Amino acid sequence: MAVQLKPFLPMDLIEKITNNNFSYISSYSKKIVETDNDIVDLQDKEDTFRQKLKALKRYSPGGTSKELTEKRIEDFLKSYNELESNSTSITDKDIKKQISKLKNLFSEHEKDLRKIGITREKGKYTLNNKAFANAKDKAIDKLFVGTDSFIAKADKIMRRLEDTTDGAEYSVVERNLNKTTKYKKTDVALAANITLAGSAISALQKSNTLIQAGFSDSEFQSSIKDCLGYVAKSIYNANNTSQVDTIDKLNQLCLDHKEDLAKIGLTFDSENKKMSFDDTIDLTTSEFKDAYNNLFGENATFITTAAEDCKSIINSLLQPEKIGVSIIDQQI
Repeated sequence: MAVQLKPFLPMDLIEKITNNNFSYISSYSKKIVETDNDIVDLQDKEDTFRQKLKALKRYSPGGTSKELTEKRIEDFLKSYNELESNSTSITDKDIKKQISKLKNLFSEHEKDLRKIGITREKGKYTLNNKAFANAKDKAIDKLFVGTDSFIAKADKIMRRLEDTTDGAEYSVVERNLNKTTKYKKTDVALAANITLAGSAISALQKSNTLIQAGFSDSEFQSSIKDCLGYVAKSIYNANNTSQVDTIDKLNQLCLDHKEDLAKIGLTFDSENKKMSFDDTIDLTTSEFKDAYNNLFGENATFITTAAEDCKSIINSLLQPEKIGVSIIDQQI
């Protein structure tokens, strides 16, 4: 599924960055592997319980002393109580299913367990030592001997539980995260300049038809001169501190069209360090209109290349895709 980028007008994005101490905070989702500590803890209790269970599986009628069996039962029950207690925080449905089977197994054999002194009191299983001492061997054998015995069934459930918990402590989850991207003040200022330049040359291109017709309305001519003044202030940046190659490319484009730019009032100082605009220039002369058309006419090399360079520079400086936004191509 494609990532939906948040749209911004160039100057709106620049303003947001400036007002946020020259940084942009973007939110994004990321799938990460996390460890479920509850399952890790359960696995520890599970290992201990399995050891105690195996000890009881080694019970042999007439071959295992009652005292040893009693001790092993006590260890088994203590370990089970801890396992059950730790399982309450588990959310994995497959693990909970096996734990439920184990609980049900105790319930199903409640009568047989009681005969040897095993009862549940206050949520925990305990062994009544006196009752166990008086328990018949047959009752003990029934619980711990044979493939259909209580202990054999418990062993099968534990093997399934171990298979279920194996690797379940690791899960892939999607987290919403924030990332702060810092910007240099000089880069943000340069991006603002280039945005202004892009907007100005776009407006000049749209006005070419009226310029060629010799439209002399004072308000129109004033707006054209304003745009040319903005171009002079913003499109030529001799001090490229941002190390963006396209800045030098755009500067050279201006120098390559130096002659036509001069004819519309845009000139350079003696060292080509600064561009300025002569606002006394006559916009209705043939020389002005021809140069204007060469620069801003339909498919003119200067306007086409300059517009693309402006977009490229802004993208290089603001890195919109990196921060999860898209720049609306409206001003440039």
